[in-house]
Amino acid sequence: MKILLFALLLLCSLTGCQAVQSPAAMAPATSPDWSDIGPPSTVEIRWTGSGYELLRNGQPYFVRGVGGYTHLDRLAAVGANSIRTWDGEGIDDLLNEAHAKGLSVCVGIWLVHERHGHDYNDPAVRQEQLDKVRRIVKRYREHPAVLAWGVGNEVELGGDLDTALRSIEEAAALIKTLDTRHPTMAIIAEIGDDKARRISEECPSIDIIGVNAYGGAASVPERLLAQGYSGPYMITEFGPLGHWEGPSTEWGAPIEQASHQKALFYASSYRQGVEAERPGRCLGSYAFLWGHKQETTATWFGLLLPTGETTEAVDYLSRFWTGRPPRLNAPRVSGIRLQGIEPGAVEPGQQFTATVNAHDPDGDPLEVEWKVVHETSDRRSGGDAERVPPTVPDRVLSATGLTATIAAPDTPGAYRLFVFVRDGTGRAGTANVPFLVVE
Repeated sequence: MKILLFALLLLCSLTGCQAVQSPAAMAPATSPDWSDIGPPSTVEIRWTGSGYELLRNGQPYFVRGVGGYTHLDRLAAVGANSIRTWDGEGIDDLLNEAHAKGLSVCVGIWLVHERHGHDYNDPAVRQEQLDKVRRIVKRYREHPAVLAWGVGNEVELGGDLDTALRSIEEAAALIKTLDTRHPTMAIIAEIGDDKARRISEECPSIDIIGVNAYGGAASVPERLLAQGYSGPYMITEFGPLGHWEGPSTEWGAPIEQASHQKALFYASSYRQGVEAERPGRCLGSYAFLWGHKQETTATWFGLLLPTGETTEAVDYLSRFWTGRPPRLNAPRVSGIRLQGIEPGAVEPGQQFTATVNAHDPDGDPLEVEWKVVHETSDRRSGGDAERVPPTVPDRVLSATGLTATIAAPDTPGAYRLFVFVRDGTGRAGTANVPFLVVE
C-alpha cells in the first residue's frame, strides 16, 4: 500500500468497522499549500425546482463512486468519478493520486463506535475526537480533490442513538466553522425506523444523509419519504445481499450469491435506489467495495478478487456510469452443482464431483481454479476485520474444464468449496458452496 494508514484501515461493510491507525499515519496539524496541483474545490447543493443536485466548481456533479482506494487507474477507466474513504488520517498521497486521475474524494472522518469502548460522555474523549476532526479538516479543506466530509460511519451501531446523533452534530458543527466550501454527510447503517427523520431534526449541521444499504438499497427512496425525509441523500454503500440478510445452511453457514447474481443485485439496487431519484433527491452513490476483504468469506463484498481481477458487477456499474457497454466482459458465474454428496452430511475423505455454471460473453478461454477452505471461525459483528481462514491442501484430485473431483477433508467440520473463473483479461467470476464433514 502506498500509505501506511490504508494498510491499517479496516474497511467497512453495512454494519460498520473499526478504523485502526498508527500514530505515524496521523494527519499533521499543519495546513499545506495545495495550490501547486490546483485551486480548492467548491461544492454546493442546489435546489433546481424539481430536485437537488451537487455543483462542483459550478458544474452539475452526480457522484459515480466506490468505497476504496486502490487500482485508481482502472476505476477511472470504467467511468467512476469519486471514491470514499472511511477515515481521513494521512491521506495526502491518496488525495493527490485521486486528483491526478480525475477522481474526487468524500473524506471520511472516523468517529469511534461506543461498541469499541469509546465513551462519548467523557468530556476529554469528546474533545479528543473533535481535535481529530479539526486536524483533518484544516489539513485537507483546500485540496482540490475534496468533495465532501463523511461524518462518521455507522457510529450509531451497537451504541446509543442519542449519543451518536449528538456526536455527529458536534463534529459537523465544528466542520462548518472550519470549511464553507464542502458539504457534510452523516453516514448511517440503513435508516431504521426514524434515523433519517432524527438526523434532519437533530443535526442541523448535516447537509446530506448517506445510507449504507444492501438488501434494502432499492427501497431507500420510498423508506426515506415514509420517515418524512425528502432532503438530499446518497447511497454510501451498496452491494450484494449481506450475510446477515440472506439464507443460511442448517449448520449456520451463510449462503453467498455467485458473482453473476451479485452483479444483478448491484444493478437492481442502482436502478431503484439511485437512478430512480435522478434528478430528484439522490446525489449519487458509492458501491462497496473497490478491493476485497474477509467478511464471512474473502469474496463476499469485493468488486475485485484478492488476486486483482474485476468481477461482473463492475461491468454493470460501468454501464451505468458511462452509458455504454464495456469493451470486455467478465465471465458469468452462476453457481456450483455438487454430485455424489449431501452437503450437510459429507463423510471424511469422501469424493464428489463439482461443476461450475460459467461462460464468457466474449468467448474467451476460461481458467478454472478450485479451493477447499475452512469455514471462518472468526466471524465478527459490525463488519470488523476477520482472520482469513486457511485453505485445506490437496483436496482437488482432478479438474477438467468446468468440472472437478474433490476429496472432502479428513477432519470433521464446516468448509466451503470455492471456484474462481478467469478469462485472461483481468476479469473473473466466483462462487462457493458450504458443506459439512461429519463423523
